[in-house]
Amino acid sequence: MKIEDIRKNWAIKNRDVETDVRLWDSQAEDPTYHHIYDDFLKLLEQEHMLDKNFDVLDIGCGVGIYSIALAEGVHTVTGLDIAPKMIAHGNRMIGESNMDNISFELMDWNTVDLAQKGMRERYDLVFAHNTPAICDVDTFEKFNDASRRFCAVCSPIRMVEPVMQQIQEMTDCNIKGTSCDSNFSYMLDILLHKGYSPKLHYEKQTWPMNQSFEDACSYYLGRIMTEKQISESETADVKEYLRSLVRDGIISDQINATVATMYWEK
Repeated sequence: MKIEDIRKNWAIKNRDVETDVRLWDSQAEDPTYHHIYDDFLKLLEQEHMLDKNFDVLDIGCGVGIYSIALAEGVHTVTGLDIAPKMIAHGNRMIGESNMDNISFELMDWNTVDLAQKGMRERYDLVFAHNTPAICDVDTFEKFNDASRRFCAVCSPIRMVEPVMQQIQEMTDCNIKGTSCDSNFSYMLDILLHKGYSPKLHYEKQTWPMNQSFEDACSYYLGRIMTEKQISESETADVKEYLRSLVRDGIISDQINATVATMYWEK
């Protein structure tokens, strides 16, 4: 597919920044977002993408667990995220770790101007781990342009998530990720057009989800509304369904995902 066609097909739909912030703020305390998957860290090390002299950028860093995990082996790490509660949690963890080469910034990657921020080819490694921050051609090209050497993007290409699938049926909405995610294919096509030779790594992951009713509403409705606007009656139906799942104050789900990491050298 030509890049012009990808640009038309891979575009942001119905983005509401406030909804996005509420969605991810609601997940700041969830243990799922505090779990490290060692395969990703091992891959970075095995492919020589880490070095004591490297400056690293973590886009959509969440609570910053990967930034903190990498900090000891690199020169600096900068983490960016749109959610204030995620950033606040990350800053607390920095304080507990006593590391002085990590910084977290509240920033929306969609609106970042690389030239204005002095970020073009500023970093030796730029990575994005399971984040929606890379959501169209522009955000992906900025991702690549911020690096002067290595890039790595990790994304679920297949997900089976029972609660979300039920909500999709209720709202007649098809969330990308329950089958092969076309975004990953678009990224691969763009890199091949640009003359890169990206490599791929796959792994299976299981993500337990245990949330309060309020956080579950923010999460599931937020994800639906990234794809389409739903009516007040549909919103009420989703909330009623979620309330029916509450057990001891918690709504539980389990996501089974196939996660792919695409990485390349510039």
